[in-house]
Amino acid sequence: MAIAVRPDPPRAAPEPVGHTGRLVSGALVALVVLGAVLRLWGLGGNQLGYDEAFTAMAGRLPLGSLFGFLRAQDSHPPLDYLLHVPLARLGVSALVFRMPSALCSIAALALFAWWMRDRGRAGLFATALMAVSAFQITHGRNARMYAELELLGVAIAILAESWLRAPRKRHAPILAALVLVGMLTHVSMFLVAIGLFALAGRRTDREAWRWRGAIAGAGAAWAVIWGPSFIAQSRGGHSDWIPRTTASGVVDTVSRLVTNDTVGALALFAAVIVGGVLLWRRERGVGSVWWAAFALPVALAALAGLFAPVLLDRTLTLTSWAPLLALGVLLDVVLRRSVVVGALAVLALALLMVPPTVTAITGTTGADRALRRLEAVARPGDVVAVRSAIKAPEIEWSLGVRSGQSWRPVSLPGITPVVSAMALGGGPPSGRVWLLDWNSLVRQADDYTRCAPDQNFGRSRIVCLQHTGSSVAGSTTTESEQPAVDGHDDLALARHHTT
Repeated sequence: MAIAVRPDPPRAAPEPVGHTGRLVSGALVALVVLGAVLRLWGLGGNQLGYDEAFTAMAGRLPLGSLFGFLRAQDSHPPLDYLLHVPLARLGVSALVFRMPSALCSIAALALFAWWMRDRGRAGLFATALMAVSAFQITHGRNARMYAELELLGVAIAILAESWLRAPRKRHAPILAALVLVGMLTHVSMFLVAIGLFALAGRRTDREAWRWRGAIAGAGAAWAVIWGPSFIAQSRGGHSDWIPRTTASGVVDTVSRLVTNDTVGALALFAAVIVGGVLLWRRERGVGSVWWAAFALPVALAALAGLFAPVLLDRTLTLTSWAPLLALGVLLDVVLRRSVVVGALAVLALALLMVPPTVTAITGTTGADRALRRLEAVARPGDVVAVRSAIKAPEIEWSLGVRSGQSWRPVSLPGITPVVSAMALGGGPPSGRVWLLDWNSLVRQADDYTRCAPDQNFGRSRIVCLQHTGSSVAGSTTTESEQPAVDGHDDLALARHHTT
């Protein structure tokens, strides 16, 4: 697929900065500050959720074991895990562990604002939308790879527009580096890489071939570094929970890239498409980048999602700047034609975007409430368990690593379905088990009696079980006796406990 591009006329030399220019610059700076505050607000207020705790506990594995573990137990490349290794080894607070992601998201916003600096009111609208977008904030605050993707996506878009406007020899190596980093961060980079390849269209000049060669070279480097591991990961079924593509799924996915919600999804989807068309008509260079780095990857994700688990809002984080730019252009065009209609459009968009943003920065998660309650009731000598066993990293990080006391994994064969459990050190065995049952699935607990009323968190609950013998049944193992990681239900990350 080729995307034909009619070059924009050369831009006039910038005029001396006047009063209007200073106002625009000041507004952009203010929006970046606002976005930074929203991304940092209460950053450490919630305990690490499952995905973040998975990253943290994986980061405590020896480097020699980390890559094999990711091949067997995950669907993502290793770069984000490697970046988090030092913080995971130090066992830092949730605030510190999330800080690199927040800084990447702030940097993405600042870079986007710089890109928008000469696009007038449309650029101001787009920057404001990125500053308050619940999607940008939510994933910019999580200790995962998505904040890095926000930054990479904006950087790649700026580079692509610069190349279309005035190709330079330096563009190719920069593109190769960005694409390779993206591929080692998230597999969705391949969708964007295809769009970037199409951006060269049918051009046969030297710079076009350099552009294509940079993308192909990055892909070849990825194939050598991570290709065999990716093949192993693709057979693991780790993403099978992602639904197959439907028309409503496409609409909801694009809506979530703006608001992190599906309220008004169809209207938002239509507005994004109309804004993209208006952007193309207004400025063919950045419009071509929009279609190549957003519309085409979304279409490819939707097509692939008919056969495999692909279409998800987070999968499109690299492209998440594009809907915001399209909406900014649409608001500007509507305001130019009718101040009243434009003001109503701004108000409607604010009503859709602000509530999810407030929730994103102030909400308390179910995982946080349950884990804090476990911390309050568990004592040295108790056993803390979680069902399903796949959720082990949450208790291992929060009550193991962060507690500052020794702990070891234990088995509880009398409880079904299987749970993952850890014994807290620092005291004699109490025979008491605090079980965090996320889905209320525990059906049997042989040789145990209830030792406290259940504490409910929606569908989830904390159950106190007292073993009828002198101590908790089941085998215990030391770190040196642990088997190799061989299944997702036993992540075996508890081997690297604090002492």
